[in-house]
Amino acid sequence: MNYQISAIGVGIIAAYSCFVLMIVAWPLNKLFKAFRWKWVVIVPPVLALLVAPWAEEYWIARSFHEACQDAGVHVYKKVAVEGFYDETMRGGYGLIDQYGYRFMEQRTDDGKKIEHIEKPNGQWQVTILDHPTARYHYKYAYQPTPSQHEESIGWKLEKAELQAIDSRTGEIVGRETWFNRRPSWVEGLWINLLGSDLIQCPDPGVRSYKEHLPKATLKPISNK
Repeated sequence: MNYQISAIGVGIIAAYSCFVLMIVAWPLNKLFKAFRWKWVVIVPPVLALLVAPWAEEYWIARSFHEACQDAGVHVYKKVAVEGFYDETMRGGYGLIDQYGYRFMEQRTDDGKKIEHIEKPNGQWQVTILDHPTARYHYKYAYQPTPSQHEESIGWKLEKAELQAIDSRTGEIVGRETWFNRRPSWVEGLWINLLGSDLIQCPDPGVRSYKEHLPKATLKPISNK
């Protein structure tokens, strides 16, 4: 497991531990000074407070490690298609030019209609539709708002997933999944001062030799 704890974080925990001993343990010790079994009362809450920062990081790191076993590109079926409906962005023109799809479908700028894009004889042709006509759809698995596609799956953990779906059967023919983790409260106190507090798997900084969706599963007919 990859723990996200730094020397600064250890220093913060040390200061926090001293605070707990001075503000909680010492007053309780004075309060129950005459009580024979005072440590039975004092030790559990003090110990819980001292362990809490380490336990939080362990919980986040373990959960993130387990979730990451499902990260990456998963291709269940490769399908030869003339085109597909891309619900994730407005990049249909580039996909036609780059990969050779005959057509692409995507939302209009206002999100109310669908653009059916083709390039016969090298000339762009756009038809406005009420609904997608392509059988295969490329979309986020979770997208309650246009700009939100990361779903909380636990304390400080998020999941995002792109899917290629057969709209006729509902079958998922491929998916690309990644997970985000945020720092524990100790690291969160300072880490944003140096940049992003986000850690992802798969690591976006490490080159992947796997082909990404959508082309990993939705193959242009001309490139079977």
